Amino acid sequence: MKGFFYPKSVVVIGVSQKTSNMGRMIVKNMITKGFSGQVHAVGPTGGVILGRPIRKSVKEITFAMDLAVILTPAHTIPELVRECGKRGIRRIVIESAGFSELSPDRKSLEEELLNIAREYRIRFIGPNCIGLVNTENGLSTPFVAVSTQFEAGKVSVISQSGGVALNYMDALAFEGVNFNKVTSIGNKLNVDETELLDYLVNQDDGTEIICMYLEGLKDGRKLIEIARASTKPIIVHKSGIGKAGAASAASHTGSLASDDKIVSAAFKQAGIIRVRSTGMMMDLVKIFELPPMKGRNLAIVSRSGGHGVIAADTAEHFEFNLPPFPQKEIKLIKQHVRGGVVNLRNPLDLGDLFDLSIYEEIAQQILSNERIHGLVLVHGYSEAEKEASRHFMGRVKELSETHQKPVALCLNIDDEETAYLRRNFDFPFYTSPEEGTLALNVSYRTHLFHEAHKSFTPYVKMVDTVPVSKILDRAKAENRNPSQTECFEILKCYDFPVPEYRSAKTANEAAAAAEVIGFPVVLKVDVPSIVHKSDIGGVMMNLNNTDVVVNAFEQLQARLRNHLKAGEGFATIVMKQADLDGQEVIIGIKQDATFGPVLLFGLGGIFAELIEDVSLRVLPLDRTDVVEMIHEIRGYEALAGVRGSTPKDIDSLVDQLLSLSQVAQDFQQIKEIDLNPVISYENGSLALDARFIL
Repeated sequence: MKGFFYPKSVVVIGVSQKTSNMGRMIVKNMITKGFSGQVHAVGPTGGVILGRPIRKSVKEITFAMDLAVILTPAHTIPELVRECGKRGIRRIVIESAGFSELSPDRKSLEEELLNIAREYRIRFIGPNCIGLVNTENGLSTPFVAVSTQFEAGKVSVISQSGGVALNYMDALAFEGVNFNKVTSIGNKLNVDETELLDYLVNQDDGTEIICMYLEGLKDGRKLIEIARASTKPIIVHKSGIGKAGAASAASHTGSLASDDKIVSAAFKQAGIIRVRSTGMMMDLVKIFELPPMKGRNLAIVSRSGGHGVIAADTAEHFEFNLPPFPQKEIKLIKQHVRGGVVNLRNPLDLGDLFDLSIYEEIAQQILSNERIHGLVLVHGYSEAEKEASRHFMGRVKELSETHQKPVALCLNIDDEETAYLRRNFDFPFYTSPEEGTLALNVSYRTHLFHEAHKSFTPYVKMVDTVPVSKILDRAKAENRNPSQTECFEILKCYDFPVPEYRSAKTANEAAAAAEVIGFPVVLKVDVPSIVHKSDIGGVMMNLNNTDVVVNAFEQLQARLRNHLKAGEGFATIVMKQADLDGQEVIIGIKQDATFGPVLLFGLGGIFAELIEDVSLRVLPLDRTDVVEMIHEIRGYEALAGVRGSTPKDIDSLVDQLLSLSQVAQDFQQIKEIDLNPVISYENGSLALDARFIL
């Protein structure tokens, strides 16, 4: 990937002397932004542009060329790429549109392009993009004028949309934040977001913060793997949520684990910060230019009592603590207040104090306090205080760096002063206490994530998989899903606790099985084509003797006769009736097209889909991941013991979730797994129903 960003020579193909020509604009951007290497132009009409000859073919250029940028009609691209390959060019940016984004029948054109690229070992970005920007060497390939000033910063951008990439460049410049590299990847036919992210995370020293705009994910698991190991913050605006595929109706898990929920869960699991707007993206970029927030204890200082209250409300929402200030700080303030109307607490209202040198002392006292981990500082000033305030804010910057604590500086100033500070003040600031406090919360949560996930060893359970393979192969050969009995057999191979059970195809077999198991028993229809048993009366409970079992079997057989497929036999599973005095939960697996197997956990029973209180994790995972997913559901208190109820065995649930994750990794031909309900007890847990969808 480095070859894309640091070429010594670039050839732009598709250039003419016409002022409306977009290839001409690429050349102009390269020159005006001071590209440190050579720039060559190629176009069929020839001529001269900006003092440079326009060659009619790359064959006419005798100099070495490291990178080609092509902007010509789509149907011309394959042959031009072939010419580049013959000329030894191994890195290409294809900015032309008119491929599969225009019409599905253009797929053949894309295949031709990929075949040529493979033949000549070419890597290319695009098509349908604006290419690359690198402020370190002046590389600038967009086909529209780039007005943003190039001053190398530490923020790099990967965007699926060229328009959003330009928008981010403008937004960063507006906020006074310098960027380093920007890549628009368009259709990402060859180079995708994972390769670029890997480069920015692991190889590019100039990049310290990464912003991404994505509409789709090419390899979600790889993206998560890279992000999870990154020490650089990654902020992603993932759109396209309205285009999520329809959830499968085959199981509760398929319905509950929608595409966008999986994306959010995967991002959270990898430490990726997901945003929903450009504005929030910019707010978070700014906070990561500061030292991390390493604890919950927050100080709020404001010249306006109202803004202090707003900040305190936001801090409470994010579960920050507002510890009282030590007497030393209070004594300092008391010496300088005039009317005695200042309430000397946290949040601190400085409305009665006008000496900004005292503000400096207060900031120094607060940031040097070991109990305080960050500061929200709300400051407003008029023309008369402009110079003093600028000096004060410079001192705040120094104090933040000295004590390695973040200060969310929230300013109430006019537009002219705001614009001046964005151009000249090298310290991020916010326009409201809500924005600043939210940003500090993200800084703190990111710090917590990295502390909790310093090491990652994926869970592995060694299991004899031969019996499971035989069950799944038999079901596949018969073009069906595993029966309830077969699902239980698979779970037992992975040490997953299930009730004692027997299979029965006749009433007499059911009665005999019940005698062996012991009463009371439950009788369930066990026909693979009947997925939702309870919906059609396929479950009968509290069966206390053999006569009742025989009668129940005959009732089920008659009731479900019309639900059987042609040639499908009737069968039941006889189960020991479990103690239901526990908490019902649902545990499941869904195979996602982007992320692979996904683990689901939530409150279970018949209301699972109604409540939708679930958490998700992408595999592979470790024990820390599973503990976190149990704790994050809203109904966790029902497991922890609420209103005097007995706490449930969380360790047992962790073990079962990990075991099921191993099933999914060992047998990815299983599309969905639904264990609902699993009863969680004070000691142990028990899966009462299991459904596997192949």
